[in-house]
Amino acid sequence: MLLDEALDLILSHAKVSGRQELPLADCFGRVCCRDNNANHPLPGYDQSARDGYAVCGPGSSSDGKHQTFPIKGEIQAGLCHEITIGSGEAYQIMTGGLLPIGTERVIAQEDCQIAGAELIVGNTMLCSSALNIRARGGEHQLGAQLVDAGTRLNESHLALLAAAGNHLIEVFERPRVAFFCSGSELVMADEQVKNGQKYSSNHLLLESLVKKFGGQAKGFGVVADERVAIGELLQTIKDSNADIVISTGGVGPGKFDLFGELLPDCGAQILYQSLHIRPGRSTLFGLLDDKLYFGLPGPPTAVRVLFLELLCPLLRKMQGMRFFHNQRLQAALDHPISLKSSRAICFKEGVYRHDGGRVVVGYPCERQTPNCSIMIMPGKVSYDKGDQVLVSIAQTD
Repeated sequence: MLLDEALDLILSHAKVSGRQELPLADCFGRVCCRDNNANHPLPGYDQSARDGYAVCGPGSSSDGKHQTFPIKGEIQAGLCHEITIGSGEAYQIMTGGLLPIGTERVIAQEDCQIAGAELIVGNTMLCSSALNIRARGGEHQLGAQLVDAGTRLNESHLALLAAAGNHLIEVFERPRVAFFCSGSELVMADEQVKNGQKYSSNHLLLESLVKKFGGQAKGFGVVADERVAIGELLQTIKDSNADIVISTGGVGPGKFDLFGELLPDCGAQILYQSLHIRPGRSTLFGLLDDKLYFGLPGPPTAVRVLFLELLCPLLRKMQGMRFFHNQRLQAALDHPISLKSSRAICFKEGVYRHDGGRVVVGYPCERQTPNCSIMIMPGKVSYDKGDQVLVSIAQTD
């Protein structure tokens, strides 16, 4: 099956998760179910944008260049009772302080002269366009839409919602993802490894990817290539509340690749058993009762590719995100690429960047984290520097 056909098939079985209401502090990374409007205007009151002096009207002048105002008092940030300022008067005020009723402007502290209990200000400052006032509702009026439905909430969204008095947010529940790794040679990282065994890196890889893209991860460890052990584990997961099940290994043509046989025995319906891509050709997708089942190959490079290309869009759709497909861009190669075969889409880890109005992509350097997948289409085995290729970007937001 072709990659995009497989993705369409998977997404056709995706169900948007349920809803729950959470305190704002618990909503980081969650996707909101509905538009969120301001419960209070921003700012919530007329306030000073600078440390300085609130003034009203003209002061007295003896030289025609400066004006003098008697300082009637001091207003700290957090003072809640209202004060009325008279014409020709001034109040010292702090940033965020509640403006006296009748204030026309705030003169920044560095532009003021103080002589005893009087404020002296140059005429040019009193004619400045900078009023240094943040008017009530000047940023967002009461009821203004702040965050659209289907948005994954980040720290900026949370700060804005908090400032507007929104403390309970309705969000989509996180999809529940059960996963395990198969292979008689595998042990978990906290176990003693013997000669002929190796640690399961896929277990941590899957847990990290599930969490990164918004799912609830529930690991079921490793299982040996034994019919009884695999069958018992599949039944345990079948009886769980998981929405998605992922296994690694056991889906190829080998003697001990048993999942193609055992899944139907557990009541699963397999919808495809191979994809026209490299790495990741030997893979399967099906339905295990009401759960979406992904049988991924054993190599971690293939696990990563298939997760990013198939499971990331699925997780985003199940969380109610407005845009759930990976972003695909045309990019110029930063170096030549040669392949052994061109019969299927070939995926390579890549790092893309914007360079002078164009997108450039190349292989990651040592210890550099990939931020995309390079998609090399069938039909060509050799690419020169500057040739155009497709890149796939799996974004969390």
